[in-house]
Amino acid sequence: MPQLLETPVAIKAISSSKKSYWPWVKGILGLLVGVGFLLLVFRLVDLPATLRIITQQVRTARGMVMTLLASTVFVLAFTFRALRWKLFLNPVQKVRTFTVIRLFLIGVFLNFLLPIRAGELAKSLILKRSRGLPISQSLPTITMDKAFDLLPALFLLTIVPLLGVQLDSRFWYVLWLASACLIGLIFFICLAAWKRSMAHSLLHKVTAIFPGGIGGKIESLVTNFVDAMLLSARDPRILFSALLLTAIAVTCDGLYNFFAFWAIGYPITVGEAIFGYMLFNLFYILPNPPGQVGSNEVVGLLIFTGLLHIPADSVTAMVLFFHSWSGVLMCAMGLLSLSTLKVSFSSMLKVRAEGEKVI
Repeated sequence: MPQLLETPVAIKAISSSKKSYWPWVKGILGLLVGVGFLLLVFRLVDLPATLRIITQQVRTARGMVMTLLASTVFVLAFTFRALRWKLFLNPVQKVRTFTVIRLFLIGVFLNFLLPIRAGELAKSLILKRSRGLPISQSLPTITMDKAFDLLPALFLLTIVPLLGVQLDSRFWYVLWLASACLIGLIFFICLAAWKRSMAHSLLHKVTAIFPGGIGGKIESLVTNFVDAMLLSARDPRILFSALLLTAIAVTCDGLYNFFAFWAIGYPITVGEAIFGYMLFNLFYILPNPPGQVGSNEVVGLLIFTGLLHIPADSVTAMVLFFHSWSGVLMCAMGLLSLSTLKVSFSSMLKVRAEGEKVI
């Protein structure tokens, strides 16, 4: 038996087994960290008072109306982002609007549920299976779409000093990280438009530091992304429409936050809601536990209690209830979209392994 384990086939099988289990190990560890965050939050707030706010406020007529309004704008925010993605997808291949929206909702569902951020790759894989569109062509359009979600970081960096808001180091870290990613992309796109050979040489040097074939994959993805971005830039209407849809989606995010706080009986202004949720959304660029368990509650307290001085019990009540409710909505919309596109959930669980073969 010891000799058998030393054969190349056996070693490859063991390596493959480790790869198949490792994402779930990371997921379990992430979930444990999230539970730890949740227990920390429960120690910082009055949990009975928090639950009392939920049971007393959400069941009122106003609470139910506000919950319905929050749910509506929550879905609309995803819909407008899906329409933005379609703008970048159109030059590559025309896909029906309803199909794009369902694909986007599947991505949101998988990103929320799975221990790996597989939603973006899943959208490309479904397009490859159903429309024959190569992943190398569709994935850059998804990357472009996600890059527009970093725009609020630049906006916040501009207005925060003007507002005189005091942010601690954790918020500045996230803001600068998001801004650096966006500025880096803009710089590389401009360099590629000016001197493509120089941009390609710089990219090759940067990706050379990564081991194995990872650098080559990153280089290919960034090159395809830049090509797709330059193709879109030929029509300024695409970029303008993408900016407009981003603004509408961010407004929907803020209104979701606004209605959510009113649902639990704590009125806030629309400005506070939009500002708070723009900061909240930026934390999604950092690793999160599956289902954002615990992380949503911690970030919610940091922003809405630490910065906007909303009582901790009210913030925790809002985040706990709407975190659970939005999770139900995302799962329902994702499963319905999978069903109508005739895609099995089990096939999506294998998305990482298949993605590594085709990228």
